[in-house]
Amino acid sequence: MRIWPSPFVLPSLPFALLLPFCFFVALLLRFGAGRDDAAVGELQHNRLHPPDTREIQQCLSPDLEAEESTSGRFFAAVIDAGSTGTRLHLFEFSHELEQEPSTFKLEAEIYKEIKPGVSCFAKTPELAAENVRELLLTAKRQIPAELWAKTPIAFRATAGVRLLSEKEAEAILSEIESEVLSSGLLVDDDAVGVLSGTDEGVFGWFTLNFLLARLEGVLERQSKAVAALDLGGGSTQVTFLPNDFNAALKGLSKQKYAHKLKIFDHELRLYTHSYLGNGLVASRLGIAKLSSPDWKPGAMPSLHTHCLPKGFVLDDWDYAGNVWLISASSNTGFAQCLEIAKQYVQNVTDVKRVPQLADAGTELFMFGYFYDRALQANVVHYSLEQLGGQAQVGDFRVAAERACAIPPEAIGPEPWQPWQCLDLTYIYTLLHFGYGLPDEKTIYMTKKLRAMEVSWALGAAFHLLNTYHDNMKRERHEQLQAALARDREELEQRRRAVEEREAAADARIAELANSRNLLQSEQRLIIRLVNAVCSVLSHLCHWLSDGATHLLIALRIIS
Repeated sequence: MRIWPSPFVLPSLPFALLLPFCFFVALLLRFGAGRDDAAVGELQHNRLHPPDTREIQQCLSPDLEAEESTSGRFFAAVIDAGSTGTRLHLFEFSHELEQEPSTFKLEAEIYKEIKPGVSCFAKTPELAAENVRELLLTAKRQIPAELWAKTPIAFRATAGVRLLSEKEAEAILSEIESEVLSSGLLVDDDAVGVLSGTDEGVFGWFTLNFLLARLEGVLERQSKAVAALDLGGGSTQVTFLPNDFNAALKGLSKQKYAHKLKIFDHELRLYTHSYLGNGLVASRLGIAKLSSPDWKPGAMPSLHTHCLPKGFVLDDWDYAGNVWLISASSNTGFAQCLEIAKQYVQNVTDVKRVPQLADAGTELFMFGYFYDRALQANVVHYSLEQLGGQAQVGDFRVAAERACAIPPEAIGPEPWQPWQCLDLTYIYTLLHFGYGLPDEKTIYMTKKLRAMEVSWALGAAFHLLNTYHDNMKRERHEQLQAALARDREELEQRRRAVEEREAAADARIAELANSRNLLQSEQRLIIRLVNAVCSVLSHLCHWLSDGATHLLIALRIIS
């Protein structure tokens, strides 16, 4: 199974999300086995490669400055495939062309959700691809056509797909990959994959503190980051910056509970963990199975629970592609539901107490199903901005007691209504008996901040943009290196040609020198021969002269 294989200082502006340092997330991927999410039921798929470290860089890539200098806007699309729905997060960014090109604003988020989650299509993966196709069309309708090829997109599945078998997950992802690759948007080799629980927690923490404008103060040690608690359908994440890192990790595996986040050369050591199987919907099934000790794998999908209204029956509850019949036990109510939820959290799952979360100085922000159920139970009140509000942990207990007392005939038609008792009881149990939060602990529930969804998607979008432009820079660097290599090869060829010509000239010079030496030797030989001939001729002349003299003398004597 694939994973993706990912900042930002936010000025204190009341209504704009100004990014003065370009704030893009870069990943330093160092793969490791057995990280995070090794909880009950998870398979380590081959697309799952969680990174150990995230690094936030402070420079905007020059190609982005040049590329966006004419349009002033650009987009990034993230599709979050959760266990209960598939959600499009399309982020629009802009910058003022008259100002410094590295001054950016996060303008808007376009959000759309389709239910159910893709994990429900384990037997029919082509239907999962149809849902994704609809989201892709929605994104393309919002993005100018000339920017499609410059808009990076990533599809990331979370706990719902992580709980499937390798074969089922790969079938779904392969169908979806075909849709994404043919979308016309900008895709890379890992455009479709599975988000690790660690990434989910860290990206969620980053998004929350980014939207709250806490990051700059954290780096300058002028303010504290808030803790992020996210409750999804299949898993739940807890992430915070410990006051005392060693104390927070005492007795825990740093490989599973620690994560390094580098921001502008500052290293933050986060406590983060994702509990697979402790999501809201997964816990419904887990608690119902725990309430049905006679049920065995392979048996009829029929369970009972203490957490439904007395006499209530759900005969078509669909989870991860399986349809279950869930009925109320003979003895129902908050006390019975709380007891079985405690057994599930404390004995079946691996939830750890987190003492720092209970400290008065630690601000807890919760999102995902924490907000949804709090809103439905009037723990927080509705606002058009979906900002949420403040409550106490004990308010979930009060809401659960109230929900567990609702008679069957008062259950509304909404799919969540029959589960109110179980959901609220489980949330209270997770917070109080799992993490160890006292009833009086103040908590904040939210869905949106500054009109942006609080989720891991925004952090993922920054990573996506950075990856895109890093790839462009890398390609340009590789092209430059290739050009330099070609130039070096050409220069080397020219050097070799010059050396060959010099060698030929040296050989010719040597040849001429040899010829000159030979001529000089021949000249000396000729001179010696001439001298010898001259000497012989001289002697011959002397002999002839002497002979003539003697002949004349002889003739005189005779005469």
